[in-house]
Amino acid sequence: MKPKYEIQRLIRCNESDITCTGGVVFIGDGHTGKTHAALNLSSFRQGGFINARCQTISKSINLEFEYFIAHSNIEKFRVTISSQLFIMPGQKGKAEKGTGLAFEDALDLYFDIRSINEVIVLVLTYNLNNITTFQNLEYWLNRAIEQELIKEYTNIVLLGTHLDQEDTIIVKEEEIEAGRKFISNHVEERIGVNIDLDRIIPIKISNMTQEGIPEFQEEITDCFFRSFDIRQIISENLSLETQNLGKISNIENELRK
Repeated sequence: MKPKYEIQRLIRCNESDITCTGGVVFIGDGHTGKTHAALNLSSFRQGGFINARCQTISKSINLEFEYFIAHSNIEKFRVTISSQLFIMPGQKGKAEKGTGLAFEDALDLYFDIRSINEVIVLVLTYNLNNITTFQNLEYWLNRAIEQELIKEYTNIVLLGTHLDQEDTIIVKEEEIEAGRKFISNHVEERIGVNIDLDRIIPIKISNMTQEGIPEFQEEITDCFFRSFDIRQIISENLSLETQNLGKISNIENELRK
């Protein structure tokens, strides 16, 4: 079985290895932790988290890049996911001359330099302690729709940060659930693309304590598995292999007669 849509060219399969790639794009207001979340995500497999307490990274007005590589072993297959992480600025519109890049500027650059056109995961990032950053996700979602960052195979992560500040968290579970449903309905109304709720994943993390980072990494991996139908590919390959072994066995039995 081949994966759907134009992402077919981004996966390679042989008898024992499956490799796929794609883009993971972080968008949302400034000061929501997009850069630190990407750094923690990209460093997870190497065993060393990026501790936000030790970082001097400040709010960026530039397009940033990171890379994320994950390996999984399923049956006889080694699955490798290699993705590019793009962290968009949190400033709306265009920046003043000499101040760097705001969102619109970064998008222009992104479309010029990206080597992977397909966005497998769109990460809508907000601060669990700031309701405005959550409400502003509608703006960022619309910008993603207008720039055609959402396709039939795209997964959307609702990433809530600052989980360690549990005493001041104000974005409630029911609001997050309502947000998931809004995203699904809004995308279908705007561009006719059906994004099921199982592809709109709510995640909460702390970049300070790394709480939720392993789950975040697992969900990103699952998004790639889902978009590329990797489990179905493995199942069909194993089934075909079993059928071929059965045919060989039948031939050998015939020859023994």
